[in-house]
Amino acid sequence: MASWEDILHQAGYPTTILTLDFETYFSKDYTLKKLSAIEYVCDPRFEVTGLGMQRLEHKADQASQFFEPEEVEEILNSIAKNDRGLSQYTVVCQNSKFDCLILKEHFRIVPKYTIDLIDLERMWDSRTKHSLEAMAKRWGSPTVKGDTNQFKGYRWNDMSPEMRKDLADYCKNDVDIETYLLQKLLPLIPNPEIELPLATQTLQLFLNPQIKIDIALGEKLKRGMRLEVLKPRLELRKLGVPASKTSISKNKKFVELLNSYTDVPMKPGKNGLIPALAKDDEGLRDLLVHPKPEVRLLAEARQKLKSWPLHIARVESLINQAKARGGLIGAPLNFHAAHTGRWGGTEKINLQNLAGEGRGGAAPHQLIQQIRKMLVAPPGYVFGMLDYAQIQARIVAWLAGQHDLVQDFADGVDIYSNFMRETFGWYVRKPADDDPPPVARLLRIRRGFGKDTILGRIFGLGTGTAFDRAKANKDIRPMIDSGECSWDFFDKLTKTFRKKYSKIPEFWSSIEKAWRFVTKFTSETYDYFVERSDLKYCGQPIHCRTSFEPLLKFHHEDGATFITLPSGRFLRYPQAKVRQDGKLGYRWRSNIWGGFLTENLAQAIEVDIVGEALLRLEKVGANVVLHTHDDITFLFEKDRAEEDMKKMSRIMSIIPDWAHGLPIAVEGKLCERYEK
Repeated sequence: MASWEDILHQAGYPTTILTLDFETYFSKDYTLKKLSAIEYVCDPRFEVTGLGMQRLEHKADQASQFFEPEEVEEILNSIAKNDRGLSQYTVVCQNSKFDCLILKEHFRIVPKYTIDLIDLERMWDSRTKHSLEAMAKRWGSPTVKGDTNQFKGYRWNDMSPEMRKDLADYCKNDVDIETYLLQKLLPLIPNPEIELPLATQTLQLFLNPQIKIDIALGEKLKRGMRLEVLKPRLELRKLGVPASKTSISKNKKFVELLNSYTDVPMKPGKNGLIPALAKDDEGLRDLLVHPKPEVRLLAEARQKLKSWPLHIARVESLINQAKARGGLIGAPLNFHAAHTGRWGGTEKINLQNLAGEGRGGAAPHQLIQQIRKMLVAPPGYVFGMLDYAQIQARIVAWLAGQHDLVQDFADGVDIYSNFMRETFGWYVRKPADDDPPPVARLLRIRRGFGKDTILGRIFGLGTGTAFDRAKANKDIRPMIDSGECSWDFFDKLTKTFRKKYSKIPEFWSSIEKAWRFVTKFTSETYDYFVERSDLKYCGQPIHCRTSFEPLLKFHHEDGATFITLPSGRFLRYPQAKVRQDGKLGYRWRSNIWGGFLTENLAQAIEVDIVGEALLRLEKVGANVVLHTHDDITFLFEKDRAEEDMKKMSRIMSIIPDWAHGLPIAVEGKLCERYEK
């Protein structure tokens, strides 16, 4: 195994490590559990109570040090001045969104090379607990993390000499643990020349606020959302139903009230039947379309009282974070937040999930859609939004060797409309701007069926699940209730897809067998191949991998099953097992199969394509301000936005060497407010 110095050298990072850990004042009401990092660090109550530091260099390690508050600025300025802004160091932190934010906001220092230990462990197992205490135990740290609660409510000047010494010892111990973890985790990282720069780039999006927040719109949305919570209760009172907030929110009281008008739907629980009133329960969905208005309104009141406060809190967080940074925000993303490597939203605003218009005629509430419009380009700029069209479907077709579908993608065929035309003989196309609203709605719903079919069935979505999801769609539910779209309709979609694109179900089976084989016979390996195709893209041959080059490699090691991706990165399934009943599972999921693995692979390869594009864009100085799954958002100067848009699109369209034969298409638009 490579050493930690080898990994840093491979990534182009300095091999001199500077581990940093700030200690700060906190209290019962002033804590990161209640505030975002931005609100906390920019709050008037903020105070640095000390800084732990350790320099690590091959054969020249220094002991960890603690600097008291009055020493912190001097030592940081000294290092930054002598080492050109810390550019000669790789700065290591546990939760760099906190420590590096302090460096920037209070000491005007932005390290060029950073490593967050949480990022390192997420690349190994994204779903485990990533507190320093948990990580120290898991990776065998020789010292145990101390308890910080003894310092709650104490500023530096309030501490006795003994308490100050305890704080210094506590901080130095944390630094020692962090340095130890770095040496343990860094050698486990695949593709460090890509993964480490991407992690640093992710942090920079947060540290560099460029997105303007429309605070006035946010306040308007909050008022509208509070009214939405009240509406069904007001309507219920008109009908004589005693619908107080307590009677709706408390489970027992709500069940009693609902029982006055209809039988409460039930579902199996751990200890017998329980009310089926969760947001995804079919029972609640049936109540929302119940013939009695009292029942419909009770279900709606319950749903809104549970969901709208979450949207209100999100809007408030956007407003408060913008106010803390002069009206601007950066993009807070967690690197490798998901098992597949996907980024995740964080800091109480989750910019990875700003609701769009929905599919197949379905859409979130207009107030929820308006949240994304709070994100505004600064004066003189516009957002350039570019996304990889149908990227996961393209990846699955490419992996499975479904060459006719790959060719359709390469030729720009509207596969969603074609699928519905071929299946039912419908007239289907993309709605045009000048279509009358009823025509546009019909086309959107019909094409949406094709889109949902292809994007869902590629991962093995069955008829039953598709039918249940459609019943939850307020635009499609009337078509189901009228008999226009029956269970047989959805079953025909499933069967037609699996027959027309038969290589994809075969792929599910192939990779499931491969995963099973190496998990059961742990010393064996398995390589997945796909036959070469003679496709053309824009009139030119696509140079695919030959049948002698495996796309995927499977092996088992230390209780985990690995799938090595075409990029060289891997998916790791800890505690992998083949149960006696033949079913497959691993630590975080008790039942997996080929469709699930296919979805993992599609997401992971999507991440690799987007990640490599982000690094190429960084090299040309592109001003990326946000990215969400398959799209990247830029800030362009207005007078050259069209030109820059075309340039960025060309860079994003470059096919990585490991993805020969995968037809990539990039679509985009310019806008002053964020859109999806």
